[in-house]
Amino acid sequence: MKKIIASFIFILCIQFSFAKKVQFSVNMTGQVISAFGIHVMGDFQEAAGLGTNYSPDSALMVKDLIDTNIYSLIVDIPAFAKYEYKFVNGDQSYEVEVVPEKA
Repeated sequence: MKKIIASFIFILCIQFSFAKKVQFSVNMTGQVISAFGIHVMGDFQEAAGLGTNYSPDSALMVKDLIDTNIYSLIVDIPAFAKYEYKFVNGDQSYEVEVVPEKA
């Protein structure tokens, strides 16, 4: 029993030692903000405990108190992984940001 508990604690420590706080921020200056708020969606959401990946309405961002054009969200996600994400002005996936192609 002691070995099982020790193993569990060791695995738990390893898991938390590789978790990182990541802040997603976007400057919405000049944009009309949706009444549903600003969200971020991507393949990090399950790891952060924010529902299913690429769910456009589960990761609501918070307006900055000083610069009210900045919206942010801080999450704990595993380190040493590549994550893809997009910002959503609203809560539907068709409201996602459009990233122009490299010229």
